Amino acid sequence: MQGMHRLFAAVVSLAVLAHAPAAWAQAEEHWPSRRVSFIVGYASGGFADNVARVLSRRMSEQWKQTVVVQNMAGAGGNIAARSVSIATPDGYTLLATTTSLAINDTLYRDKGFRTDGLTAVAIPVEAPELLATNPKSGIKTFADLVSKARSGPIYLGSSGIGSGSHISAEYALRILAKADVKHIPFAGGNPAMLALMTGDITVMASTATAIPSIQSGELIGLAVGSQTRSTVLPNVPTYTENGLTGFTASSWTGLFAPKGTPEPVLAIINAGVNEALKDPETLRQLNVLGVLPVQRNRADSEKFFHGEITNWEKMVLAIGLSG
Repeated sequence: MQGMHRLFAAVVSLAVLAHAPAAWAQAEEHWPSRRVSFIVGYASGGFADNVARVLSRRMSEQWKQTVVVQNMAGAGGNIAARSVSIATPDGYTLLATTTSLAINDTLYRDKGFRTDGLTAVAIPVEAPELLATNPKSGIKTFADLVSKARSGPIYLGSSGIGSGSHISAEYALRILAKADVKHIPFAGGNPAMLALMTGDITVMASTATAIPSIQSGELIGLAVGSQTRSTVLPNVPTYTENGLTGFTASSWTGLFAPKGTPEPVLAIINAGVNEALKDPETLRQLNVLGVLPVQRNRADSEKFFHGEITNWEKMVLAIGLSG
């Protein structure tokens, strides 16, 4: 009798498995059927948080479902990344993070999760790294900055150790330009900006934080990390124009899903994000944040992300920052 029970159980299990693909396909077809969560690895009001909130509003309208933004700050974004990496791979829990995900792959030996446990769904915005100084410093160009470093150290401020702004600026100045640089980390972009205004630091590395002050003339933009000049800062030369040929660096915000999330679901999310980037109001809000919209399909997002891991690894190791 016991053998008959085991046989019956086995038959039932096989029947369930046989029907599972159809059930999954039906679930994907009607995705999303409930609330979607964007888990942000940083505090409210930051780069990733602001972009996530702009996109979440548009996604809610498109999908006719609530899209909530939840902040899970800590460990340079690693806490949120680990949480999403072990979430159910159904597309309802997504990580909204920054360049830090690529940087941390080299920066931390033990992050508490594997980067390949996440898959890039969409990386829709970028913000080129910027180098700015106070006009009172007497520095007017990148060449002036490097020249000043020959007579003594220049003090570089950033939003923190291991940020994209810190790593790219120190790599450009100390490794490529051979300038004598002392890095001064601050607890965010605004404190670094204040230090630059008061003359406590020589130069500041940032993304969007310095844009309004450069536009108003309060600060001088020395270099921008984009391939071509930024449309919002057309008078600021690129690093290539400053003699560091081919050097580029940008921060970005993207959406990532747990590995194993069905491809049809990932395609729906990616298409939704790209559709949002066609909306005039969404573009206006992103422009206010000082970021550039970029249309990428799923494959392009994955390719870009893995390229970023390699790119930032080179810089992290060169400045001796790897943990």
